[in-house]
Amino acid sequence: MRQSSIPFTKPIAVAPVGTKPANGRSQILVAMEQMLPKEQEAGRKYRPTLSAILEQFSDVLATSDEDLGRTSVIRHAIHTGDAKPVRCSPRRIAYHQRAQ
Repeated sequence: MRQSSIPFTKPIAVAPVGTKPANGRSQILVAMEQMLPKEQEAGRKYRPTLSAILEQFSDVLATSDEDLGRTSVIRHAIHTGDAKPVRCSPRRIAYHQRAQ
């Protein structure tokens, strides 16, 4: 397999869009408080460190499904030659995992 750079037709500039909310609390910290119970002993010990890390990288973390999207910056293709597509049935999910 050969490694090479990905050719772009034009330069792409990416600017950070994360802003600090007016009330001082970011969405990522609110999401962390909802996910982690405050009663956990280990949670109290590591909560300030975890908060700092999550706040630092909050621009790349998603707090809801709406935060995830698609990109049109890059495309890929899978070259199969002359082979025809193969239809595969979806994988079965165990009953206890379906609710997740």
